[in-house]
This record gives sequence, C-alpha cells and structure tokens, in this order.
Amino acid sequence: MKQQKYRNLLKMLDPSEFTLDKNLLIQHCTDWRGVYRGDSDLIIFPKSVKKISKILKFCEKETIRVVPQGGNTGLVGGGVPRKNKNEIIINLSNLKKIRDIDFIGGSITIESGCILDNVKNKLYKHHLEFPLSMGSRGNCQIGGNIATNAGGVNVIKYGTFRQNILGIEAVLPDGTIYSCLKNIKKNNTGLDLKHLLIGSEGILGIITAATIKVFPLPNEKTVIWASFDTFKDVLDFYVFMVREFNDLISSFEFMNNESIEVLEKNELKLENLKKNECYCLVEISNFQQIKDFNEFISSKLDFKKINTDDLIISKSEFENKKLWNYRESIPLAERKEDFIVAHDISIPLVNIDNFVIETSKSIKKFHKNSSIINFGHLGDNNLHYNILIKNHQSLNRKSISKTINRIVYDNVNKFNGAISAEHGIGQLRKGELKKHKDFEEIKKMQAIKKLFDPKNILNPGKVI
Repeated sequence: MKQQKYRNLLKMLDPSEFTLDKNLLIQHCTDWRGVYRGDSDLIIFPKSVKKISKILKFCEKETIRVVPQGGNTGLVGGGVPRKNKNEIIINLSNLKKIRDIDFIGGSITIESGCILDNVKNKLYKHHLEFPLSMGSRGNCQIGGNIATNAGGVNVIKYGTFRQNILGIEAVLPDGTIYSCLKNIKKNNTGLDLKHLLIGSEGILGIITAATIKVFPLPNEKTVIWASFDTFKDVLDFYVFMVREFNDLISSFEFMNNESIEVLEKNELKLENLKKNECYCLVEISNFQQIKDFNEFISSKLDFKKINTDDLIISKSEFENKKLWNYRESIPLAERKEDFIVAHDISIPLVNIDNFVIETSKSIKKFHKNSSIINFGHLGDNNLHYNILIKNHQSLNRKSISKTINRIVYDNVNKFNGAISAEHGIGQLRKGELKKHKDFEEIKKMQAIKKLFDPKNILNPGKVI
C-alpha cells in the first residue's frame, strides 16, 4: 500500500487500531480453509462503534472498499478481501463487551467481536443457555454468526440465529449508526430492518451489537449414538424420536460411513462403535420427570424393535462431550484430504433419501474414484454433502468440481432444496446463486444493495 493514500484515514485512528504489517495482513487475507487468498494494504481494529462510523463515512466519501471481518472462520470466502482490488479490512475483534444480561426478559446484549464460546461460558455461570452452538465456537465471533444467519447444531430446538435475535445495532455504509436493541419479542411497527441485516454477509452494513434471546440451561442432557443399515432407517428413527420426545430433542445429527472412515483415517476412533452404513447422534435434554432415562429410552427402543446393541447411550457429561467431539471432528479431518468438493445444502426431509440415492449414483458414474462424505444437521434438513476425489490429476480439479457442482445443485433444485443451508454465499457460491435463485429475487436483492450502499463499498464481490 501507499500509506499516503490513507493518510487522512489513519489520522482518525490510534496506532493500536491499525496495522500495515504484511505478515499480519496475510493472515487476515486468507480464509480458514486456505481456499481464498486475497490481499490488502491495511487492516483496522476499531475500538468503538463511533470510530467505525467515522471510518465508513470517510470510506464512502473517498470510495474506499471495505471488507468487514469477524473470526474469519467462514467457509465461502465472505470475510476476506479479493486480490488486486484495493480493499481494506475492518476487523471487529476489539468490540467484545457483554453490554447487558436481562435475567427477567431472558436476553443478552453483546458486541460483534465477542467469541461465541466466551458468551456461552459466561451464560453458563448464570445457568443460562445461548441458542447457538457449532464446532468453530472457540474462534467464531457473534457478528459473523449474525451476518451469515448461523445455524449450528441446535436449530431443531431453538431455530436459526435469525429467530433468536431481538435487536441489532449496525453501522451503514454512509456511517449512519442504526440502533434498535430493544428487548421485546413483539414489535409490529412496520418493516423490520434487522432482518435485512441478518444473513446479509456484510454487504448492507457492519453489525456491531445485538440483543439475543437466552434460555434456561438444561438440567441434564443425554446423547444417543445409533447405527443403521440404510438412510431410510435413520429417517424412520428420526420420525420415531420426534414423535416420542418432541421438544426434548436439542440436536439430531447424521453421519454416513465415509464420514467415520475419514475420522478413523486420522486416528480418531469411538469405542464400542458398531460398523454400519449410517449413524446418528441425538441429544435429548430436560427430562427430569423421568427417573432413569437410560432405562426409559431402552424400553422405548425395544418397543420400536430397534436393536439396542446398535446404540451407545451416554451416562455422564464427559461421555456427552466425547460423542460430540467425534461428530464435530469430521470437518477438521476433511481438511487433511487433498481434494474435496464441498456442499452445504438443505433438502426437505421427505425428499432427502431420494436425493442422496440419485445424486450419489450420478457422481459415482461420473467419477468412480470418488467417496461421498455425507453428514449434517438432519433435524433441520441440512447436509454437508462433500465429495472426496481420489487418484486425480491436479490439472483436472476445476473441471471435476464444475461437473460435480452441476450434478449436486441440479438435484437440489429437482428435490426442492436450497444450495446453501448455513454457510452463506460469499465468493464461493456467487455464480451458483445466479443460476439457482429466481431472477426476480436477484433483482430485488440488487436493488436493496444499491439502496443501502450506492457506491458499493461494503464487501463488494460477495453474494451478488
């Protein structure tokens, strides 16, 4: 960067609020998976919302492009700059205050730079549960979670993040501070602007704080690990469990055999695991009215004629964490593989079995040296349908990925699903969005972007 270009901008900042250090900049210009590598000459770490307002007001006037960034744990390249585009980064990590916990209204007001796990641990001390949980909770930040409308593992119980956000504070591209952090669950006063900002991936404004619902901490949790011969058996088990336990279920996760093989290849094994084609993890909480839950669940499953030899039922919080760690380690194990074409899709449960059968058959026909690593949050229709390619030539990667994406996304449309369930669009799915989202919807999205950000300074080249 030519420092001269940003001289007036740097005058607004304390020396501790920015860096021009190339080594540090490289870390913030690369996404978590190392897929997207951009460049930038400046990263800013503002210490207040007012400072962000001043920065954006200046950037809008000078047409300086800005990439908002949280924990940089995204998987679609939405939080990193592009190459040779003269984009600066605004990182929210200094906005990390818990402003308020409302014990009567059941909410917490937190700034965007707060790390998810820190918020969960703080609430745990007050016997409260934060509605969001995911494998990256030790690094991801609340602002990024909101900007991508994060799902995670508890959607079946609490819904997506959008459903738990009561109010938002954000800085708009012209520097205007939009603040509506009311802790009220009913507010029928016209258009609700916060819902435009939630899931907007930083293209409409920089989210700086939010008021979010919290819940009583479950008194107890039990995790059930089950194995089945077919995916249809898993779906039958899902219907049975929902009918029997309904809102006691806080998570329902699915993994196929290839997911487990990737874990075992990385020397992570689960004791007493019975080998099978399909597995699921079910977490049930708040069953205090049942004296001996393990005996109770066993009797229910016996009645359903499910072989209890195919089950692992946790007996302690330590065992709960062990089973969860096994499930949550799949993405980390995948990273060690050389060539994976990843998908984050959502399919109606009534269609999901046919989607898996038909899509897997087409992919195997196209590339016989492929392995389908299929896992996800079955309770909310979300599959991470990832294809591991073996014995390939590096030069063919782009062509192979393009064909596999076409097969997968054409079938997502055929079975009435969505091409992104929780990761968002970012840079990765921008082209696919044009193909698979209704043209009129795209036009409305572009019009909203132009209304909020007429100079296109906020996260350009992302989403639309």
